[in-house]
Amino acid sequence: MDNEGLVIPMVCPGYAHMDSAAVAKIAKLEEELGVILLAHEKVAPVATLSDDDLSVIKDLEKKMGLRLVAYA
Repeated sequence: MDNEGLVIPMVCPGYAHMDSAAVAKIAKLEEELGVILLAHEKVAPVATLSDDDLSVIKDLEKKMGLRLVAYA
């Protein structure tokens, strides 16, 4: 199915509201680990995916040049 041009509403947990001390802690950890961390306000459970579903997601990520995170 081709969804090009189709607008689909997405549900995404909001980014966490943090004070400057919390931001500094996370920034330090990012530097130490060499990663980018995203902080969400409300933690949603990560979805359990079949190998087929994961393959479809990875293909879409590659085609669109983005990273998808699957929440339950």
